[in-house]
Amino acid sequence: MSKKIIVFATSFLSELLTHPEKELEPLTNLKAAADRHGLDLVLHCDRDSGEPISVQEIQGAVAVIADLEPWPNKVLRQVGRRFGGELEIIARYGAGTSNIDAETAADAGILLTNTPAANAVPTAEWAVSTLLDVAGRRTVHHNRAGRGLGKTGRSRLDVSNGTLGIIGTGSIGKSVARLLSGFNMKLIASDPYPDRDWAEQCGAEYTDVKSLCRLADFITVHASGTVQIINSDMIDLMNANTVLVNCARGHLVDNAAAYRAVREGRLYGYGIDEIWNHSDLLLSPGLNLAVSPHVGSDTDRGILGMRKMSADAIVDFLDGRMPVHAVNKAGLK
Repeated sequence: MSKKIIVFATSFLSELLTHPEKELEPLTNLKAAADRHGLDLVLHCDRDSGEPISVQEIQGAVAVIADLEPWPNKVLRQVGRRFGGELEIIARYGAGTSNIDAETAADAGILLTNTPAANAVPTAEWAVSTLLDVAGRRTVHHNRAGRGLGKTGRSRLDVSNGTLGIIGTGSIGKSVARLLSGFNMKLIASDPYPDRDWAEQCGAEYTDVKSLCRLADFITVHASGTVQIINSDMIDLMNANTVLVNCARGHLVDNAAAYRAVREGRLYGYGIDEIWNHSDLLLSPGLNLAVSPHVGSDTDRGILGMRKMSADAIVDFLDGRMPVHAVNKAGLK
């Protein structure tokens, strides 16, 4: 069986609107590296990223550019070079790596990389637009106006001079704060690794998640990891006029609890950048929930950044250089 590089990233081949002269560079560089090392390049960008990866799909793969598809630990152990497999590197097409256990990958001899900050500004823009949509009940108004009906229910919220709570002050969280700075908002934040210099520069105050949930009028989540941060108890701490936005990962918030709180009037609205898979929780036209299919990074800048950084990681590794954004190199076996 021939050895190969496989690309699963769904937007790796997407046509760009504003950077056509640059969009083919990562693919060209990847093809050149494959040729240099006698590898086949397989573009499997139409794969359903919701389906877990299987051993059969990556037979012979030395390198993979991964999307959001789950990578079971048993698969990593079977395909890693330390246990007789071929796979040496997974370049995650995005900043988050919660779908691939970095420690298990390292134990299996697989280097894991990511693309931090490549999509920070586009994702922050989407979070801000989602916050404004929910605060303005835009989905509810759209559904009614589109059926020839006028306004009903509550008025929209004033955003200016409100209190903005940011959970996770990495590059995306900081970009959200910068983009909303013109709204003259009080800024509070929560992060296990607070950036005190940034907080001093922008007038932010760090606090714990519970206090943030009590105090913030608008809460936006930009954390990483696999542990749920906003559960039903945290939602109960929020005010009935609070807007909650999750443009990070769906599992970071108890979506069912947020849904019930909105439906019962205990939470003003909820915005989430994930496909709504709760078939038992119907998104009725009058419910102030805004959902989107994980498109926060889906701009030319975001796509091109992730495309370039993930391809560069593969090229560097194959050419004998340690990729810049290696996640688990310290534990690599």
